[in-house]
Amino acid sequence: MALRQATKISTVFIASKVPDISTALRNSLKNVGSGDICVQELLLSNSDTRLPEKYLELIPDIEVLFADPFVIAEVLAHPSTKIKWIQNTFAGLDAIFKALEKIERVPDILLTRQKDGFGQSMAEYVIGHIIARERNFSHIYDLQRKSDFDNSQLIPYRNLNKLNLGILGLGNIGSEVARQCKAVNMTVWAAVRDERFNEDKTNPEHVHHFRPMSKLSEMLQEVDYLVSVLPSTPDTRDLLSGEILKHCENKKTVFINIGRGDVIDDASLIHALRSGWLGGAVLDVFNTEPLPTSSPLWSQPGVTITPHVSGVTDINKAVNTFVDNLLRYQSGQPLLNQVDLIRGY
Repeated sequence: MALRQATKISTVFIASKVPDISTALRNSLKNVGSGDICVQELLLSNSDTRLPEKYLELIPDIEVLFADPFVIAEVLAHPSTKIKWIQNTFAGLDAIFKALEKIERVPDILLTRQKDGFGQSMAEYVIGHIIARERNFSHIYDLQRKSDFDNSQLIPYRNLNKLNLGILGLGNIGSEVARQCKAVNMTVWAAVRDERFNEDKTNPEHVHHFRPMSKLSEMLQEVDYLVSVLPSTPDTRDLLSGEILKHCENKKTVFINIGRGDVIDDASLIHALRSGWLGGAVLDVFNTEPLPTSSPLWSQPGVTITPHVSGVTDINKAVNTFVDNLLRYQSGQPLLNQVDLIRGY
């Protein structure tokens, strides 16, 4: 990547619901000798879904922004924006790209995101839910509430080394999920883009079996758990919608979604569960968030719902990444974790 012209920054804008992140940013800038850079915080409440109106007049002044996705989306859509570089506080980009889709011309901006810190917690989420399901923890809690020592529904059970796990989305997070699942002796499968598969750009270190996405059905027939870590892009939306999950019928695969909800539409997911193609689902992300109280998923047997908590932003890692990139930005160096605005990740 060609070097950019060095740029002196006097002010960075930050808008995030992550607690204390602005204080951490100011301290980090002081530690690297850049304490003279002004950190202007656009305060958000936990209930905000839009940038408060009082800040809209500041948008033309923003060159560098460190913010949550919904703020980024609003700044990009503003007719007077002069933004040059944005760093997302989260890993997810779908809100940002939905905003870009509504803009006639993709702006000439640098977009970077947070990658570090999510893999560990999200891998723990996956493994924790697998163990809880295989050992029937929910039934154990019911037995304890009833002072019941009956173990008839608790044995036999499958050990992790008897399980096949399939991953969709083998980026930073997906690779960490693969690493940890292999470390506890699961057999790990992964489906990747045909281009990546055909050019042998796969990383076999933590994956036992690869399949190109065009042969996804072959993987679905083999796995006990299917984990989606996919972002929301034109290529991934509705990837699992329709009849594709019928290939899971023999294994009664359990679907774990920690990527983005629109990898499958709600009707297809509910149909796959009620038809017995899936043996259950663990869902942390949804097509509509918060998940409406009227959704059948709340009461669907075999489904566990969590409120988008599988991975949360690590303040120190997020701030360190931003400050590292800020120094790079000022010196004209390539930025870390830069997003391809065409591919969507």
